[in-house]
Formats: sequence, structure tokens, C-alpha cells
Amino acid sequence: MPPYFVSFRTEIRMEENLPPFTRIEDPGTIELLRKAVGVLLPSNVSPWVYRSITQHAKNWFPRLEARFNFQGKTRQVHLFHRMGVRHPDSLVFKAPLRLQDYLNEHGSPWGYPIVLKGDLGGGGETVFAIYGQEDVPKHLLNLPQDKPLLIQKWVEHGGKDLRVVIYGDQAVSYFRVGGGQFYNNICRGGKLDHGGWPELQQKGVSAVRSFCGRAGIDIAGFDLMFPDEGEPVFIEVNFHFGRKGLGGLKEHQRYVLRAIRSWRDHLMTTRLSQPSTG
Repeated sequence: MPPYFVSFRTEIRMEENLPPFTRIEDPGTIELLRKAVGVLLPSNVSPWVYRSITQHAKNWFPRLEARFNFQGKTRQVHLFHRMGVRHPDSLVFKAPLRLQDYLNEHGSPWGYPIVLKGDLGGGGETVFAIYGQEDVPKHLLNLPQDKPLLIQKWVEHGGKDLRVVIYGDQAVSYFRVGGGQFYNNICRGGKLDHGGWPELQQKGVSAVRSFCGRAGIDIAGFDLMFPDEGEPVFIEVNFHFGRKGLGGLKEHQRYVLRAIRSWRDHLMTTRLSQPSTG
């Protein structure tokens, strides 16, 4: 049988095509996955389905282990530490009450201001600037009382941060400029600058490419800051990210499609370059 790919995405056809909700345990499906050069995953896949598919496949796109294992800001602190990249000093707490008790007893280890972050939430909705201990209680009320959270040492970002979006072997980068405010998010009034500070963009893209290669990440948006001449500071990984800086949903879809084609071409080229065992 000639080499083939399997697609679980109805809108992207390959040699073999399966509905997103195919029963993976079927012997015929298992055999199809095992012999495929690569498998294109469903656009929405649960951790359980992901494991069911990937335990049989040789190659698949996208890789989602990091997304499932390090979802949330508190877990990302551990990911940054594991990857050995520069990131803000952080303290993680199991619940808001634990954080409040710690600050009451010890105060901030870095003085003030500091940054308070809930575990989940986008657009800065669970991220708060804390300028003194008296600011803490009111912001804790806006966070789930049974979920983890963290505080971080303040990073002087100069009114901007860099978003780097990875699509396989492609990278799209742009600065979000907040005009000197704490928030640079576009939904909070930040402005897009695709051409500004090109040397910093190149530096940030290079750092993110290296990170993704080692962490096994194919699609994600990274937020970086540049407080000094050193390495960029990794602030956050966004496995679900906004599309405005990319040109909208259609452009995002085009980037995804290009990444899929590049992944497929790479696997076929690698396969053709390998010596035959027949």
C-alpha cells in the first residue's frame, strides 16, 4: 500500500479520512493509524481521545502534550523552569486564602509592586497589578476561591510586550503597545506594532522556536518582555489566543493550513530520504 496520511478534520482531506468522533478502539481504525505516515488530529480533541489516537500513530499534528500537562498559569511556571528559560520569580498558592495568609505573615518577597495572577482567564481578566498589600483583598474576590493562583516579581516591560505565535515551523510576531499602562492587551486598548523593534522581535522568535522544539509545541501564542539587554522573559503561553494581531480568523486558518502542509511535506521528505528496508 502506498504511503498515506489520516485526517480527522472533515475540512482537510487526505488519503484516508475519518470523522472526528470515530471509535478509535476499532481494530480496523487502529491498523489504519499504525500504518499511516502521519495523523492529523481533530480540531477539538480531549486528552482522552488524544491519548487514544497517539498511542497508535507514528507521527501526528499538532502535538498537545504540553497543552494538556501545563494548562494554566501556575503550571506554566513549572514548564518555564523545566525548559530553563528566563521567567519572572513566582510563588504559587493552592487557593486565595493561602496567598493572603502568606502575605499577612511574610509580606511580598520582592516588595511592591508585584503581579497577581489567577490560574485561568485570557485578555488580562485575571491579572492584576498590586501596588501595596492593601490592594490584595479586593482582587482576590475576583478569583475562584478553590483554584490555584500566583504572585510574580514585577517586570519593567517599557509599555510593550511581544506576542510570538508558532504554527509548526512558522512564526508570526508583533508587539502590543500599551502606552505606558500596565495592560498591553489589545482588548484593553493596546495597539499593534508588527514592524517595531525588529531586533527584539528576531530575538524573541528565536527563543520561542527553541522553546517549542524542546517542549514539543506546534501551535501556541507566547508573551515575552524585554526589561534589559538579556534574554527575553517568558511571561505566558497561550494555547488559545486572540486573532486580531494575525489579521483575523481567516488568516489564522491559513497559517494552520500552511503548518499542516509543511508538516506533511517534511514527513514525506524524511521518508523518501531513508534507506529502503525491503
